[in-house]
Amino acid sequence: MTTSQQRLHHTLDALDTAARRAERPGPPVRGCEHCWDPEDFALLSGPAALVPDRLLHRAAAKSTDLWEDFPALYRRLAPRILRQLTTGRMRVDGPLIASRLLAADWRAWPHADRVVDVLDAWWSAALDRPDPLPDVAEVLETTATATGSLTRWLRTWEATRTATADHHLTDALEGWLRWGELPGLTFGFYDELPVGAELTRWLLALPPGRIGADQRYWLELLDSPSPSTP
Repeated sequence: MTTSQQRLHHTLDALDTAARRAERPGPPVRGCEHCWDPEDFALLSGPAALVPDRLLHRAAAKSTDLWEDFPALYRRLAPRILRQLTTGRMRVDGPLIASRLLAADWRAWPHADRVVDVLDAWWSAALDRPDPLPDVAEVLETTATATGSLTRWLRTWEATRTATADHHLTDALEGWLRWGELPGLTFGFYDELPVGAELTRWLLALPPGRIGADQRYWLELLDSPSPSTP
């Protein structure tokens, strides 16, 4: 296990501990009885560690309006959701989970700083791994959406001068350029975070060698003002 992966596991353990200390007994979980049966509610009302994975993944993804108190439920489940997401075991897309975290107002949680630590460690571990799951582009979209900012994550990527991080950059840029939509790119399940302009500026400002000449050509072409119509 690499140092960055060790750090990720340490931050996940710290989040578990902080969440347990912050949690207070609450009312039983209630929600849409067409989507959930009594056994589901009973399991979701019990210890988060005992919620089966199949139910955890459903709860991680389902719409926020299916619950009487969605923020309370997501706060309880978030440590397990984030552990499975960051270790490649979650069967729900990261950007959707980021949007659900926003809906749960995670920044107001008493252990919000531990959530940030997890996201930060996850991003570093993804850049360090040759084959992260999910891929680096999805990790970036998830962390940026959850925090409402792209800047800190790009700063880390720029400072990570390794062949692996640069390979991820090439792959991610290939995907962003594929449809020519980079200038108007948005992140998040609901497209809540516009990132195209900042991402384009950052890419063009990278020193020579970080991205290939062909990709830089297409970046500059996308960034060029459209010719005026006579």
